[in-house]
Amino acid sequence: SYYVLGYYPKNEKRDGRFRRIEVKVRREDVEVRTRKGYTAPRGKAPAQTKQSPNEKTSPELRQALDSPLPLPALTLRAFAAPFKGAAPNASVAVSIEAEGKDLVFQEKDGKFVNDLEMSVLALDAASKVRDGSRDVVNMGLKPDTRARVAQTGIRMQSRLKLPPGRYQLRMAARETGGGRVGSVTYDLDVPDFTKAPLTMSGILIASGEGQGVMTAKADEELRTVLPLPPTASREFRAADTLSTFAEIYDNQAQPPHKVDIMTTVLTDDGRVVFNTAEQRESAELQGKSGGYGVTAKIPLAGFAPGLYVLKVDATSRAGKPETVTRQVAFRVKGG
Repeated sequence: SYYVLGYYPKNEKRDGRFRRIEVKVRREDVEVRTRKGYTAPRGKAPAQTKQSPNEKTSPELRQALDSPLPLPALTLRAFAAPFKGAAPNASVAVSIEAEGKDLVFQEKDGKFVNDLEMSVLALDAASKVRDGSRDVVNMGLKPDTRARVAQTGIRMQSRLKLPPGRYQLRMAARETGGGRVGSVTYDLDVPDFTKAPLTMSGILIASGEGQGVMTAKADEELRTVLPLPPTASREFRAADTLSTFAEIYDNQAQPPHKVDIMTTVLTDDGRVVFNTAEQRESAELQGKSGGYGVTAKIPLAGFAPGLYVLKVDATSRAGKPETVTRQVAFRVKGG
């Protein structure tokens, strides 16, 4: 477990001086990572830009997206997985799930109404926004649907177009019923899927119980590769079954060769509790560079409660063996 702390300094002088930061903790056996300090800005504070009339994002959501620290009033889960896209960009699948217990519905004409506004921004290493999306769900739910959403939550999916690089995704949501706002940050590394002989996308995970989460906006591209919408949750019951999907990009069209692919689940102490292997032929690509879609179905029955690692390995037999690996940690809980 880790905690991210931040603060706003009381000293607002714009004198350009370096100000030291010192962090002390009372707990034993913890590691503290902190900056040594920061340099105050100089000159006049920049004037705040007025919000454009065409800017639809609410001020509350904009403030949440600008915050470097997550806001907890509306609990969110999120994931992002990069896939090969139209050059020079990758296509990043993003999913945000809001906890249903945090949504405050108002009853009107026999229905329970609430509007949910969700947005995601991708900031590069220079804090420049490279892409983003915004969606609004206008909910008017029957009592039984409202009860389902309150229990399982609601999901929205989107796609971002990003060139190779490292990004911080800032995701935020606001519900109008109770005025609650939440946000999360997500560090994302988008590889160049065209340079290395063998590369791999992110890993998507869908769960049988995850289909209970209402998907307000679905990613149509994923419908053809997964039986259920991918989930942002990384905690599953032992009675659940996981479906996984990844793409292996083989950039060596010649000579003809095979690619060995293995999907493995390991305990936190390294024991293998599940594995499946398959072999693909470069002939499938018809002489071009391209991708192999890899799926697996993982029943969790018999998995003891605890931490696990899902690992996908791919090895090309074209000349010198080339291996790529992706890993995702998850937890199994009892029941």
